Amino acid sequence: MAHPNPTAFRLRRRQWLGMALSAAGLLAASASEARTPAPRAAAPALRLLAHGSLPTGTEFKGTLVGGLSGLAYDAQDDLWYALSDDRSRHAPARCYVFRLPPLTTQPLLPQWVDVITLLGADGKPFARHAVDPEGLALRRDPATGSATLLWTSEGDIRAQIAPALYESALDGRLLRTFTLPDALRELGRIGRGPRHNETLEGLALTPNGQHAWTAMEGALAQDRNGLTPGAPPGPCRLTRFDVASGRADRQVAYLPEARPFGPLMPMGGVGESGISEIIVRDNDHLWVLERAWTPATGVSARLYEADLRHASDTLAVDALTGRRYRPCAKRLLLDLRQCGLPHVDNFEAMAWGPRLPNGHRTLVMCTDDNFNPLQVTQFIALEALPP
Repeated sequence: MAHPNPTAFRLRRRQWLGMALSAAGLLAASASEARTPAPRAAAPALRLLAHGSLPTGTEFKGTLVGGLSGLAYDAQDDLWYALSDDRSRHAPARCYVFRLPPLTTQPLLPQWVDVITLLGADGKPFARHAVDPEGLALRRDPATGSATLLWTSEGDIRAQIAPALYESALDGRLLRTFTLPDALRELGRIGRGPRHNETLEGLALTPNGQHAWTAMEGALAQDRNGLTPGAPPGPCRLTRFDVASGRADRQVAYLPEARPFGPLMPMGGVGESGISEIIVRDNDHLWVLERAWTPATGVSARLYEADLRHASDTLAVDALTGRRYRPCAKRLLLDLRQCGLPHVDNFEAMAWGPRLPNGHRTLVMCTDDNFNPLQVTQFIALEALPP
């Protein structure tokens, strides 16, 4: 989702400009915090290793490189995959294949290998605006060892195109479409279903490859009922799919930060947080990338750890309102504005990378530049320090 794009935010800026935190908003925030375990103190769990930015207008194989919103690493072949959220406007919907140098290399820049054009059920490239690619994961079939791509599309709610979770071959052929829970694909009813540009943004596989987690960027319409301007953003649904059957088998609620830029906002309004990506740490924990933006402050990008163990299963819960559910507990891992980067852009993708010689895990992240010359495509590598 292209949040830091000034065009995409025009409507929200009209709502934010001149808005102060009202008494009703503060009460709503307090009520949410009362039913949610407060994030634990930040821990120095990640250390910046290297970073780099692509030159504006970078092209490869006749395509404009940009909009990188999903990232996956194939350790077997030492290849990286990056999904572009281009809605087939600059080139057909696609996934880039590349290599990265050792993750301590400065500047950290990709070496392009190939472009995979994603194909629809008819065997042809997706039509303009038919899909909005966002989340990406690489899956290896346990029986054959062959690799495939799992990827999400936010769809186009205004055009009555539902979000989707797909599996494609490495040559781009569409292999199957997963079955989404009804609540995530309900269209055409006021006050219900996914909201435009707030749908399936994050995607990650469990270590054994048996399950895939997806993350809604924002709350369903019915999950926000009763919230006032300035109140915390509604709960985002994180849904687990059984990869073999292609059906959801668990779902939990996650509450993004109510005030990502602090309790007192400068002129420019309230910056609403949403989920831009997730990654699986282990069977009980997800790492969740939250992203917010305002004209006055720029981008906020923070990485949290979500604890799944005591969260309610919301798969059968129609509306996440009141005290009908227990959200994930969470703790702050890293504020990217404080990790040593010279500039923080629109981070939307992350994946585990190869281990360092000391055995520590690495995490690679990249940004979606929205094909906007005022933004950049950044790659960063982080070292995950032992707890």
